[in-house]
Amino acid sequence: MAILCVVAVVGARPARGDELSATRARAAVVSAQVSGIDARLDQSVGAYALAAQRLDALRAQIAAGRHQLRLARYQLGVSRQQLADHLVAAYKTNDASLLDVVLETGTWDQLLTKLDYVHHIAGSDAGLVTEVQQHKAAVGRSLADLKQRFADAQRTAAALAKQRDTLRAQLAERRRLLGGLQADVVRLVAEARTVKTAPATTDKGPTTAPSPSLPASGPWRSLIDSAAAANGISADGLYRLMLAESGGSATAVNGPYCGLYQYSQGTWKGSWNPWSGADIFDGAAQIKATALAIKQGHGPSWWPATYPWAFAGG
Repeated sequence: MAILCVVAVVGARPARGDELSATRARAAVVSAQVSGIDARLDQSVGAYALAAQRLDALRAQIAAGRHQLRLARYQLGVSRQQLADHLVAAYKTNDASLLDVVLETGTWDQLLTKLDYVHHIAGSDAGLVTEVQQHKAAVGRSLADLKQRFADAQRTAAALAKQRDTLRAQLAERRRLLGGLQADVVRLVAEARTVKTAPATTDKGPTTAPSPSLPASGPWRSLIDSAAAANGISADGLYRLMLAESGGSATAVNGPYCGLYQYSQGTWKGSWNPWSGADIFDGAAQIKATALAIKQGHGPSWWPATYPWAFAGG
């Protein structure tokens, strides 16, 4: 909020005022970029976490599939051996010769019974072998599919990890830039106020921040003293914050930010604000609301560029 607001400082040199406005405008852009990258990073981290979970699940499925394939291979070996054993036994028992079978049987019924037995044993074992072979093939296809899905999931996870790392680097760079711009804003605000309070005979003011002590009277001062006392915060800090944000102009507007302390309509109408029903340009309402906001701890996040300087003296 605060990094977008123009400071209305009477007597500041135009070049310095232009630099302050430009710096704040640039900081606003970078701040929006930081918010956007931060949101995209949250999405990327969440997507990568889901991809990693999918990889873990596929690893477990592949391990189970490999176990099933080993079991199917073992079962196939057993069934093949069983078929071979039965054929050998049938051969030894029945000599595997139709002539031998005929000679050893006294009647046609005995012959048919022996032949049916041989065919039944061989057919049953052969069917078991075929069934196990089909099962093994199905397990192999399933395992191959799992491996392909795992490879695809690995590529997806790698791409998401790269995206996440890129966004983290971009976010760090934008935050460093924003920090520098906010420091420039604080410096320019301090220089502008110094120019305002410098003696008329001098053309240049000191480049250091002004003393934290302020006069006990001035625009809005009595209301600020009252609101600060009611909320247990520094009246001088609340006064300095007003000067830094709007120069004491209740009608100050900079883009979507308005009033003494430069609120957006969305923030002003928030449930935190008991005075949200008042006009955003109501200076007295903004003073009371801001004192409460600072008491609630919103100062550093809502006015990141000016709050540290304003309340540096307590």
